[in-house]
Amino acid sequence: MKASKIRKSAKGEDCTLRVSPNCQDGETVVFCHINSPTKGVGRKSIDIFGCYGCYHCHQMLDSSKVDSDDVLRAMIETQIKLVNKGLISYEGI
Repeated sequence: MKASKIRKSAKGEDCTLRVSPNCQDGETVVFCHINSPTKGVGRKSIDIFGCYGCYHCHQMLDSSKVDSDDVLRAMIETQIKLVNKGLISYEGI
């Protein structure tokens, strides 16, 4: 599977999850897919349902050890970055 521009955009980014005491920015940050209605067995959520996460925070997310408020905050922060990078857009109200 070819990595999307959104997934590639995580390279070198700051971790937006920030839930692990071992949280680190940069090299280990990847795009982490969160649980959503589009996720299923053998399928990840679509790329707008995710956030930037370092290795340690990603492990916690995959182990269901992250509070839903932290997941929502991280997803919103990531989506703002994606808008600023021109990778997603929205129409104003």
